Amino acid sequence: MNDTEFIAKYRLQDCARCRNECAAACPVYRHYGTYHPQQLAHLFLKGGEGAAHDHRLIWTCVTCRACTEACPFRVEFADIIRELRKGRTDYGPAYGGLIHQYQRMQAGMVFGERVPAKGSRAADSASKERLSWIDGSVEVQTGGDVILFTGCLSLFDAVSGGACEESFGGMAKAAVRLLNKLGVSPIVLEDERCCGRDLFDLGEREAFGALARHNVLEIRKTKANTVLTICPECAFTLKETYAAELGAQPYEVRHISEFIAARIGTLGFKKGEERFAFHDPCYLCRYLGVSDAPRRLLEALSSEKLVELERRGTGAPCCGAGSWVNHGPHTRTAVNERLIETHRCGAQVLVTSCPKCTLLYAEVNPGCSWKQSPVVVRDLLTLAASRIEE
Repeated sequence: MNDTEFIAKYRLQDCARCRNECAAACPVYRHYGTYHPQQLAHLFLKGGEGAAHDHRLIWTCVTCRACTEACPFRVEFADIIRELRKGRTDYGPAYGGLIHQYQRMQAGMVFGERVPAKGSRAADSASKERLSWIDGSVEVQTGGDVILFTGCLSLFDAVSGGACEESFGGMAKAAVRLLNKLGVSPIVLEDERCCGRDLFDLGEREAFGALARHNVLEIRKTKANTVLTICPECAFTLKETYAAELGAQPYEVRHISEFIAARIGTLGFKKGEERFAFHDPCYLCRYLGVSDAPRRLLEALSSEKLVELERRGTGAPCCGAGSWVNHGPHTRTAVNERLIETHRCGAQVLVTSCPKCTLLYAEVNPGCSWKQSPVVVRDLLTLAASRIEE
């Protein structure tokens, strides 16, 4: 589409009408003091070849949707960024591009090109490695009503290099332990692939489509009626993005915190005495509208009252992970500010329910100014599973 059509489709005239209310919510602007959403809108409205399309925010934006929450006209700026990224590769990938290459490889596996197809020795080996966290301490099955979609947890274990005290495979095991305690033995798909969220946000729609079609087919084969995810981005992608791209599906998708919180009365936990605060992940609070469920679970784990941070719910800041591109000083600032805020509010433990948040905090923490602070970061599922009363 040309710029005139682009301006009309994404309502950039509305984006330019307010007093730049999105800037204070934008993690990129908070660090640099420039590169805010309205600035990009003004460049499009002003015209001029290339200026808008070369704007730095195209790749530093983390698509956290905080600007939309602040926008009086509810302009979906993250969708503007996703559209502008289509067909481009001029970005700096985090982790040397390993995460994106893994996701593209999985999309290639769907096509049966470049990498081994299902059933080959290499593919079977990769599947076994992905599910290596499953042992005799948890119960899973190949049939039933509930699927646990584990996403890229095994990949995060590989790229974290041991930076996280809690393994990402351990998150999956913790999820199954909690479900088992509720009397649920979930299906864990043998040939599950990445949900494709990062590739979708990077504009790589062909690869995303391959992953989406594959996952939908694998889920529908089981005839399960509920899909639970550990990652909020997986939940939104399977629930909303797949539906938008492939049509409605005959199963519901929920983040696991919703499922557990609705049954919290049947679980028993050993309560500690820590002062917990909860960090709301972007895709859980702003994209899915879920904020109470993880708090209900967290409140059951301590005798102390939950500490609410200054910025919470839909007003919570992004951790800065985004789609794993163009990480820089603004990423470190986002983590640094959040941990200082947690300490200032009197919490000892910052808990989150997003693998991306957990990974980024673990990677950035050592170089942050808060490093002498007693605040520690924990994953909600791993924490809850460790407190189960047997």
